[in-house]
Amino acid sequence: MRIALLSWESCHSIYVGGVAIHVTELACALERKGHEVHVFTRMGRPDHALYERIHGVHYHRVPFSGHPDFIEEINNMCRSFVNAVFQTEDYIGPFDVVHAHDWLTANAMIWIKQGRGRRAVLTIHSTEYGRCGNNFYGGGSARIRHIEWNGTYSADHVITVSKSLKNEVMWIYNTPYDKITPIYNGINCRNYDGWIDPGSVKRMYGIGPLDPMVLFVGRMVFQKGPDLLVESIPHVLKFYPNAKFVFVGDGGMRGSVEDRARRMGISHATRFIGQHNGWRLTDLYKACDCVCVPSRNEPFGIVILEAWSAGKPVVASSNGGPSEIVWHGVNGYKIYDNPDSVAWGVGTLFSDFDHARWMGRNGRIAVETVFSWDVIADEVLSLYYS
Repeated sequence: MRIALLSWESCHSIYVGGVAIHVTELACALERKGHEVHVFTRMGRPDHALYERIHGVHYHRVPFSGHPDFIEEINNMCRSFVNAVFQTEDYIGPFDVVHAHDWLTANAMIWIKQGRGRRAVLTIHSTEYGRCGNNFYGGGSARIRHIEWNGTYSADHVITVSKSLKNEVMWIYNTPYDKITPIYNGINCRNYDGWIDPGSVKRMYGIGPLDPMVLFVGRMVFQKGPDLLVESIPHVLKFYPNAKFVFVGDGGMRGSVEDRARRMGISHATRFIGQHNGWRLTDLYKACDCVCVPSRNEPFGIVILEAWSAGKPVVASSNGGPSEIVWHGVNGYKIYDNPDSVAWGVGTLFSDFDHARWMGRNGRIAVETVFSWDVIADEVLSLYYS
């Protein structure tokens, strides 16, 4: 089968977040199963080649014109993607399926289907409603919702990364039940193998080797709830005064949550270290005692799989995808999206580190079996063939 994946990010072009990992790993897994996979994505660094084959996958890095209106810039990108796909087809033959990811490439998928009748699949990783913290805003947000609706309407099949997100898409866009299939994210847990000295990692951030450490990884936005974790810290420090809270990520709320930590007198217990990837982030996962995911809306929560791959338990919101994959008291604790509940989850985990380590080991078993990319690829292929 010849497959075209459309994504505005990948690990081999421009890396933004979880979609990049998803598309890159899915492409590799599909290629391992004997399929010809082409990824169409944005041009990355100036020294990047327009075309490159990486791990057997064909990467097409597509340049396009910028625009002061972000949505119009994305439309320019989609037009360039369409041209690149058509030019590639003219050279190698037609694609059997065109698989777009999120609203950012939905229009490209639609235009390719309209132009050449290709089978079209759209994966929704999150909705605009969810990214806005469960709000329906006007302006640009309404325009994005229209693109999402058009993508779900035009696609032959829609994939969501959780059952909860399937229900959300059905509710917002009236997408038929039978048109949507939930397929969870996967992860390559072997990337988290290897031993480190947790004390040495903590020392890099001014944290004592025996200080209990909570890790938050994600965009600093209302949806992800970093403010909820900050508000919970005083409650945790009452019982665990040496606890430290490390925030990895950037976003519109970073300044306000840092300021809130200062005004609450808890800045000594916090570390806001900005965006980290690669081995630095992996080492933080391995060095922490738990990963906190206090999201107000979480379509799936790939951070949870990353924590489990490092053998760490999670304290995760029951909103959305985490409620489906976290077994309370077995591989983590489920919490509500309020500071008291977050503090309860972290404090309960700190109260029994033996049990916490056991939950982390259970998480590792889960990612080795249920969430492997080869399993995910088989589920995606079944939709391509249907």
